[in-house]
Amino acid sequence: MTAPSAFPTGTSRSTWHVRLTAFAMGAFAAGALVLTGGISGNTANAMNAAPASGAVNSPAPAAITCPSTSCQRLASGLGEPVTSVLDGAGNAYITYVNGDLRKVALASGATTTVAKGLGNLRGVDLDGAGSAYVGDFDGNLRKVDLATGSQELLASGLGPLHGIVHGAGVTYATGGAGKLYEVRPGRAVRVVASGLGLSQGIALDGKGLAYTADMMTGRILQTDLTTGAVKSLAKEQYEPTSISVGSDGQVYFAVGSEVTRLNPVTGQAVEIATLRGLNSVFFKVDRNGDAYATDVASGGGSLWRIAGLVR
Repeated sequence: MTAPSAFPTGTSRSTWHVRLTAFAMGAFAAGALVLTGGISGNTANAMNAAPASGAVNSPAPAAITCPSTSCQRLASGLGEPVTSVLDGAGNAYITYVNGDLRKVALASGATTTVAKGLGNLRGVDLDGAGSAYVGDFDGNLRKVDLATGSQELLASGLGPLHGIVHGAGVTYATGGAGKLYEVRPGRAVRVVASGLGLSQGIALDGKGLAYTADMMTGRILQTDLTTGAVKSLAKEQYEPTSISVGSDGQVYFAVGSEVTRLNPVTGQAVEIATLRGLNSVFFKVDRNGDAYATDVASGGGSLWRIAGLVR
């Protein structure tokens, strides 16, 4: 896959690269442009690269114009969000580098601050029981009560954290010089795998596998959460920053305006859509086949829904 064909207006490919890299390395302070303890367990895993897939005849990617009936703006004026997660009840929760966790009611666009002072925030996920889990660039993982804003420190000293995902009482976080951490209540933090590179996002397939995207090398990686074995599914993808698993079991990620689908069995990557008018820094496909993206290219900060992208 080549570099995105569309970058923010007036932004060159090299400038887009510098912005993404600077954000990932923590160079942007709060308010700047954002483009996106005992430890036990395995710390070394062999990287078993999948065979490169051959050329295939794929249909041309769908051209989706934003805004349109297929691509609708859900909220605007969000400033410079890092990442977001939806709760399934019409709300989005968004993290910011100034330590704010904010809630946006998608029906009205009303924004409220859930909690402040959470550090230089990166990833966020929800447990469906009223709590959010957030990671910061200083290596802290916190649990936040969405009703009261109260917070609990779950782990610290993990190194810069990026992607956060929570499921079945377990939180997984990427960061810490290429590590994937497992955090369970009352237990020591476990290093599931290392050598994953700079993975700003993480997704679970519900079958014991995690998927991460290494922004610096363009690798899409699959990790067995039980054994820690890591498999490289694809290489040379252009700076992927977000990753998700659809209900079809396929892996999806976007860079700028381009959306790619990856078959985790064959390693075949196919560009399926171009989102005209968007340059996303966060992208996620939900279990209904809809996709959500945040865009900060214009400086205003907006959240979008692309209906039925993978149906």
